Amino acid sequence: MSAEASLAAYGITVVKNKPWSMEKFNSWINEQFNKRYNQAVWFVSNCKPQKRLKKFRSLRQHYPIAAFGKCIPLNETVSLNADIQSKTECNRKSNCETFQLTTSKFYLAFESQSCTDYITEKFWRTLSVGAIPIVSGPERENFARIAPPNSFIHVNDYSSDEELSKALNLIGTNRTLYGKYHVWRRYYDVYYQAKDVDPYRFCELCYRLNTNKQRI
Repeated sequence: MSAEASLAAYGITVVKNKPWSMEKFNSWINEQFNKRYNQAVWFVSNCKPQKRLKKFRSLRQHYPIAAFGKCIPLNETVSLNADIQSKTECNRKSNCETFQLTTSKFYLAFESQSCTDYITEKFWRTLSVGAIPIVSGPERENFARIAPPNSFIHVNDYSSDEELSKALNLIGTNRTLYGKYHVWRRYYDVYYQAKDVDPYRFCELCYRLNTNKQRI
C-alpha cells in the first residue's frame, strides 16, 4: 500500500552549496560523540500500533531506551541523561524532548504504518538534531530512496533485537563506527519544517499541473 507520494511530503535531502571540510566534520563528530549518551530515546503518543510498542519493550531488554508519552508507564520511562520526569514535564514539543533528542545518540523513528511512502517528520527531525534514526514501518529501500546515504538503521537489517542491540552499543561506543552514520553531513542538509520544504512542494505541484496529461 502506498501513502502520499510527493517530493518533500514530510522532509527533504538537499545537497550543500559547499561541503564541510574534514576539519569541521571531525570537530562536529567529536563533540556529538562525547556529549551524547549511548542510548535511544522515543516519544510516542499513538498507542494503537501495538507492533512498535512490542518492538520497543523487546529492544529495551538489551539496550537502554528513554521512552516518554501517554503510551509509556512511568516505570518504563528510564533515561541515562535525566532523572525520571513526569509525563507533563516531558512530552512532545517540550524543552525536555529537545534535551533528550540532543543528548542521545539514537532515536526510535518507528512509523505507525507500513505504507511505502509513509516516512514522517519524526525521521527528518531526528536527522536534523544530530541523532541516528532507528526505523521501522516502510521497507529499507523506501527510506534509502529519499534519505541521505547511510544515515539510518533499519530494524529489519538484524535477525533479532539482541543482535540489533549489540550493533547499537558498538556504534554508540566506537567513534569510527559512529562517524560512518554521519559522513553524509559533509555533503547534505535535511529539512522538515514547513517554511523550508513548502517551496519544493509548490514547485512539484506546478510541475505536475503542467505535465500531467491525465484528467483528474
